Amino acid sequence: MIDPRSDLQEDSILWQLVLACATKYDDPMLFGNLHGFRCSGARLSLKDKSFTFKFSDEWDNETKEEFKQKYAMPYLKEFKTIFKFVAENFKKINEYKGRDYLTRDIFTEGYLL
Repeated sequence: MIDPRSDLQEDSILWQLVLACATKYDDPMLFGNLHGFRCSGARLSLKDKSFTFKFSDEWDNETKEEFKQKYAMPYLKEFKTIFKFVAENFKKINEYKGRDYLTRDIFTEGYLL
């Protein structure tokens, strides 16, 4: 999975994994919403197997709240599941040498099932 904002290198691999996981779900809006957040400049950080999600710095608080309610809250359970999986498995996943292998075979071990 390609990060649509690979110019934001600090968290690009995290977004690749998150977006790859989002494709596992039947609802295309889940992927679309995460992809849209990333396109707009949302950031992820990982500390002690826990994610921090941050909306784009370019958005004002009203826009952040509107997008949170409209695009994040309906998928809160799924977002948490994806973020938890990536956070808990990031070290093991990141050790794979090729990113094609990483995103293509992310589910072969039964993750998220």
